[in-house]
Parts: sequence; C-alpha cells; structure tokens
Amino acid sequence: MMLEKVPVDMLKLDNPSHVGIAVEDVRAVAGDMAHSFGVGPFGIREVATPAHRGTVRGEAAAYTLRFGYARCGPITLELIEPVAGETIYDEFLAERGPGLHHLGFICDSTLDEELERYRRAGYRPLMTHRREDTRYGWAYLDTGQGFLIEILCDPPLGWWQSRSLAEDLKGPLGEMGTSEDQDGPGGR
Repeated sequence: MMLEKVPVDMLKLDNPSHVGIAVEDVRAVAGDMAHSFGVGPFGIREVATPAHRGTVRGEAAAYTLRFGYARCGPITLELIEPVAGETIYDEFLAERGPGLHHLGFICDSTLDEELERYRRAGYRPLMTHRREDTRYGWAYLDTGQGFLIEILCDPPLGWWQSRSLAEDLKGPLGEMGTSEDQDGPGGR
C-alpha cells in the first residue's frame, strides 16, 4: 500500500481535540458515565450565545448549550445538551436520539480564514459561534460521510490552553455557571 502526501492546498484535519456527543441531559449522562464506566469527573457549564455571535444554517441565532467535559484516557469527551434556541443538536436528537455528533479539530487560523478554506472546497457551516474576539470561534461542517466535524479556531493560548481545562481535565472543574461572554469549546 502506497501512502500519498496531502497537497498543501487541500483541507487537512491533523489536530484532534475531542469527541462530541449529543445528549438530552448532560448531568444525567455524566453521572451514568461516571457510575457505569468510571469516566470523569465531568466539568459542567452552560454557554449562552447571543444572535450577533451565533448562526444556525446561515441565519443569525441565539442559543444556549450545556456542556460536560471529561478526559477518558487520551480522549476528551464533550457532552452537549441544547437548553434554549433552535440548534443542530435539537435536529440531531429529534432525528437520531442521543449519540456521537462530531469530531472536534483545533485549527491554527482565524475562523474566517478557516471557513473560507472550507467554502472553497464546497463545505458550508451548519452552526457557528464567535468568541468575544470575533476573529475566533468554532463551526460545524457536514463531511457527507455520516458525521460532522467541528473546527475550533482559537488564538495562541486560547480557551483550551489558558484554562488548561483544570490540568487537562484530570481534576474536577465543578459547576462553572452560565455566562454569555464566557467562551469554551462548543460554546464555546
């Protein structure tokens, strides 16, 4: 078998960050994962995205999501529960029920730069969130292969690194509360 190099101008996913799982109740699933499989502790937080910083299928959208994060070996698990507003998570849960929603990848460029690369390749974002510094944020894209990818575009020492996810999510984060301007992955 011969391996081929990926051309420089092609899209390249080379920095995986997490596995996103859509759920109906983050706290219940986090408790079940801890009890049944020893996964956790989970850090749980709620993020409200105002319409001027969020889109769903190309339209401005306000929404609130509840997240639960935990490390499971080398993998970060991200549980996502839609709380308010219409999101692609609501669609997913209505059509498929709870389950694997996306694979998250960290990107080195700004969100607009990254989205432009994907647009040139024929991909359109299903849902976006811009951080307070609107050059950065995240977006979900349909791969056409039965799953979504999430691109996370953060400045150096962005949310993941600056919070260090409580030492890489090895220790308890506890309840982080709700904040419209508090950014994190998926809510980012």
